[in-house]
Amino acid sequence: MIIDGHSHVTLPVQEHIKAMDAAGIDKTVLFSTAFHPEAAKNFAEVKSSMEFLNDLLAGKKGSMVEERQKAVLELRDAIRQYPDRYIGFGAVPAGLERKPTLQYVDETIQKNNLAGMGEFTLGSGQIHLLKNIFCASQEFHNLPIWIHAFFPLTAADIKEISELAKDYSETPVILGHLGESNWLATVALVKEIPNLYLDTSAYYSTFVLASVINEVPKKCFFGVDRPFGDLQLSKNAVLQFAWTSAVANAVLGENIARLLKLA
Repeated sequence: MIIDGHSHVTLPVQEHIKAMDAAGIDKTVLFSTAFHPEAAKNFAEVKSSMEFLNDLLAGKKGSMVEERQKAVLELRDAIRQYPDRYIGFGAVPAGLERKPTLQYVDETIQKNNLAGMGEFTLGSGQIHLLKNIFCASQEFHNLPIWIHAFFPLTAADIKEISELAKDYSETPVILGHLGESNWLATVALVKEIPNLYLDTSAYYSTFVLASVINEVPKKCFFGVDRPFGDLQLSKNAVLQFAWTSAVANAVLGENIARLLKLA
């Protein structure tokens, strides 16, 4: 079974399912999104969408509670249309006090039967805002936490995430995008910490992809990050650069299926 471990709701949903079928993707771990750059009709609209994303990644948009709630409803609707193809991860605002965080996770993640929390997109120096997210994960039977580990996070930020992973050793923590330019240090942390994993989407280079998936094949999850990545190209890259079929199979589906207890 081939599983895209990280893509966002793209509209219309039916087109995503068609693309999955064409690329031979059996299931997608689907994330909510606060914007839809795939709807852009020209470069100016793309630019506007990316400026919004950059502000979000830099932490300039705050918790965006209302926007996140709308996005989760959109995610829930997509999963209801294709329950055999989608597994949901829902966004949770970072930085809330403990009690509101627990309430939000209960109402948004638990009651919608979502499998995990994420994507968390934080600015550099903001990792401490995840403390109550980790508390909530522990409270709700160790929900997996998916964290954007691309720009603007630094090696120091990723190290801080790893310390939280150590403190909450039963909580699966997935670092997105192989840690980008900090991939060497990130791989070292993943090798050291049993509950720390890597997502391959938006990999830094094919050299990095090949190096990482063959070094820690049991700790890597195939991801596309649709609409920013292409299903077929992303799958082909893993198949091309995996040294063995065992590595390819682990990365392309076996690892995330085991973590999420998928049949």
